[in-house]
Amino acid sequence: MLGDSRSPPDVTEVPEAEAVERRGLSLIWLIPVVAGAVALWLGYTTIQDQGPVISVTFEDAEGLEAGATKVKYKEVEVGLVDDIAISEDLSQVVVTLHMDKNAAPYMNDGTEFWIVRPRIGAGGISGLGTLVSGAYIEVDPGSGEPTTSFVGLEEPPPIRSDVAGRRYQLRAEDLGSVSRGSPLYYRDIEVGQVLGHQLADDHESLLVDVFVAAPHDQLVRDNSRFWNASGIDIDVGADGVQVSVESLQALLAGGIAFDTPAIGRPGEAAAAGSQFRLFENFRAVTESRFTERIPYLVYFDGSVRGLRAGAPVEFRGMRIGSVTDVALEVDPEEEAVRIPVTIDIEPQRISASSDGEEPAPYAVMAGLVERGLRAQLKSGNLLTGELLVDLDFHPDSPPAQLDTSGTYPRIPSVPTQLEVLTASITGLLNQLAALPLPGLVADVQRTVLGVEALVTSPDTAQAITALTEAATRLQALVGTLERRIDPLLSQAEATLASTESLVGNNSQLRYDAIDLMRELTSAARSIRLFADYLERHPEALLRGKTGLQ
Repeated sequence: MLGDSRSPPDVTEVPEAEAVERRGLSLIWLIPVVAGAVALWLGYTTIQDQGPVISVTFEDAEGLEAGATKVKYKEVEVGLVDDIAISEDLSQVVVTLHMDKNAAPYMNDGTEFWIVRPRIGAGGISGLGTLVSGAYIEVDPGSGEPTTSFVGLEEPPPIRSDVAGRRYQLRAEDLGSVSRGSPLYYRDIEVGQVLGHQLADDHESLLVDVFVAAPHDQLVRDNSRFWNASGIDIDVGADGVQVSVESLQALLAGGIAFDTPAIGRPGEAAAAGSQFRLFENFRAVTESRFTERIPYLVYFDGSVRGLRAGAPVEFRGMRIGSVTDVALEVDPEEEAVRIPVTIDIEPQRISASSDGEEPAPYAVMAGLVERGLRAQLKSGNLLTGELLVDLDFHPDSPPAQLDTSGTYPRIPSVPTQLEVLTASITGLLNQLAALPLPGLVADVQRTVLGVEALVTSPDTAQAITALTEAATRLQALVGTLERRIDPLLSQAEATLASTESLVGNNSQLRYDAIDLMRELTSAARSIRLFADYLERHPEALLRGKTGLQ
């Protein structure tokens, strides 16, 4: 704009600023507020995701490392070892574990912890994988009240809490080779394990806790029978040598077996926690069904070496009881020594016919004793020398009755066969000793000398020579007779042949001739036999035939 006549503004005039007062917070303060809220949220979520912190006490911390050793459940990591410290009394170590959030509901007093290491036990070898990966802590969740303090196991539990089945308790007089982790068998099939054992309150028996896995726990009924199947069961007695073994594993590590009679019948399985008796072997199981026993007493006069408590009592080879005690009884007044043997007769082994009435006590045995029933020691095993008590009838024994005057009824006994034989030999030797042996020997010597003098005398020699000569002459005579008889026989036959046609078949002369021929033949045969006999026995001419026989 050239030619614009307006004048320019006055630049020296500056407008005056007017201050205006604001109300509220400034937006710049929102930045630290938001940052703090985010930090709190992150801290809260971090704490929520960390899970509980617990402590577990172990005997030692071998193989554990803080910040490196893991806590696992079924090979899944559920925690980490945070710290390892010594307890205040220096007897244990306290391991602090940082568990995952998902494991929090299972941190209760029923949960168990143990360190997984290579182990060799009754159940076999376990934990070999830790040789490469290192030891870790295994957890088995349980149930109960929540807690953060635990006592770790020194050995893995035989059965995990999630294994279905039932636990039972067995009462035993001794443990044998059974230990924690030993197998439990049913018909040679492993169906469970031994959980542990402890001394009973009476301090005279043991309580063994066992576990039977499902579905085999349905096989355990109220009448089930458990027995110790550990190692080799060898019994040497009057019954012989008996050897039994359950399995190779039971031989090496011990074990328990059970069965259930009449399992095919319907019934309910035994309740968990039921208690059963643990028999020492299967033989004791079979004997346990004979619960009724009647005691008797038997006195033996001879040696009872080889007879012991538990030896069988038999009747004709069948066991009907057992020996319970063998003692020695001395009577100072009579200066006599007797050996009382107490036996138990098991009537359940004997099937007796009855009309329904219960016989009086000992009435049956009293009748058998009157009929000749006696007790006798017999050898049960020639190899070991074991004896048994044999009950049988001995009709030749003196009459006796069942003596019921003492504590136990007394059954009479008879000596053993060896004692009878020994007594017979002793009696024979005594009779021989009573004989006048010197006089008998002298008479025999005199008889022998007389016979020798008779045989060696000259008269005997001359008689033998004469007999020999007579036999020779007789043999010659027999030869002559034979030579003369043969022509006579031939001539007689010719004569008969010539007269056959004259007299006829039915004539009396023919029959007489035949009889004559028979007589002549018989006479010739007799002469021949007589000649042979004289040839063999020429002395018959002097003594006669009857004397030589």
